[in-house]
Amino acid sequence: MGAVTVGVSLPREWVGQRGLTPGHSVFLRTLPDGSLIVRDSERLRGASSAILEVGSAEPGEHLFRRLIGAYLAGATEFVIRRPEGLTAEMRAIARSFARRTGHTESVSEEGTKLILRDVSMGSGIPIPQLLRRMFQLVYDLQVDSGTSWQPQSKFTAASLTMRDDDVDRFAWQIERGLRLSGWESSPNGDSEPADPFRYLLWARDLERIGDHAILIAEHGGRLADSGPPDAIRRMLTSYHRQALEHLKAAQAVALEPDCARANELLDVGEALHETQAALADRILMRDSVDRLPPAAIRSLGLVLQSIDRTTGYAQNLDEIGLDRDLDRGTRPGIQARLPVIETAGPTPVPLLKDFRR
Repeated sequence: MGAVTVGVSLPREWVGQRGLTPGHSVFLRTLPDGSLIVRDSERLRGASSAILEVGSAEPGEHLFRRLIGAYLAGATEFVIRRPEGLTAEMRAIARSFARRTGHTESVSEEGTKLILRDVSMGSGIPIPQLLRRMFQLVYDLQVDSGTSWQPQSKFTAASLTMRDDDVDRFAWQIERGLRLSGWESSPNGDSEPADPFRYLLWARDLERIGDHAILIAEHGGRLADSGPPDAIRRMLTSYHRQALEHLKAAQAVALEPDCARANELLDVGEALHETQAALADRILMRDSVDRLPPAAIRSLGLVLQSIDRTTGYAQNLDEIGLDRDLDRGTRPGIQARLPVIETAGPTPVPLLKDFRR
């Protein structure tokens, strides 16, 4: 329209439904593929209020899950109703929900109804920054859980659970933020836009690594109670340390994508899986089994399994780094750092150091 202004036609029905008139502002957001989203407000209108009718026999855990589901869906107000009257358990669940989400407060309580409200309206913190904070929590949990099989360790599953609740809160915050933004790829401090669903998968992988830290502490503590030989403690500590080195490198390559480095780390992950199999065979199936009671053998096997699962989730972060680097190569003017791939034949991946025998 004129020499300098370009116009976009808006459907008349859409304009009327939102009460827009000449002079109103609309908001544009650019997606990675170049398309535009037009909104009548800066924020996505979510489900502002969630009403949860609670049956007389509904388990408390079900109510908590429903509250979390409504929170992730974008609700800002949560109304819990029970015609027969609220129970002490329901009030305790509401308090737990408010504590674990961090920014939810009880604003009203009657005999049959309790109202909670989210007072944050989103954290406003860029998602990569949330992922960095979340990773540090997860990594510290893993480090502390790795002392659980040592005599008189001060870190138990019970002592780490509260910190794992903080990990869950970050995961919920990230998913809620993505939903409230309409799952758009918006500027987050990155050098290029990123797929929001990768952020979601990233957060979920970190959440599960945190869960396995709790399992490692739980089963490692039981192993410590059985008094395993020092050689088993040392091998387990060394294996866990190598898994954490891989995890730290995986987070770094997800943040700073590099296809060649990501492929190297995926190979390291495969070697760690082979290490776990070798340790299980050596410790559980052969020369060490006669020195451990059955309960200790079970605990040791479960610790090895959780460390192995941690490696698998870390490999998912490797793949995020690989995919993000390749994704940059699909954009005009940007070339990804593609590695040279030799096709002469398969190359065996050796076991990591200290476990070749």
